[in-house]
Amino acid sequence: MWFQNRLVCGLKRLCLQFATTTEIMTIILGCEQTLRFVQASPNYKQIEASERFSTSNDLKMGDAVQALMEIHEAILNIEFYSQVEGQTYAFNDSLTA
Repeated sequence: MWFQNRLVCGLKRLCLQFATTTEIMTIILGCEQTLRFVQASPNYKQIEASERFSTSNDLKMGDAVQALMEIHEAILNIEFYSQVEGQTYAFNDSLTA
């Protein structure tokens, strides 16, 4: 139990150290690639194929990878629309000036 508290505290400090969208995206993509690497390993395939392998929601490693991909896509959408809106506002401001 003590290690969980230390991990959470360590993650909170880590979260405070990175704040840019680029850094967050890099971490998400790194996690995704790491999970893909684990998923492709023969040892993990054997573990996941076991009849005793189960999670409370029938999740597999691919589900975690998919979730990270969707989060990555959502952040890209926010970035895109933020840039589009910023350009729109700049364009509208130049018309009124």
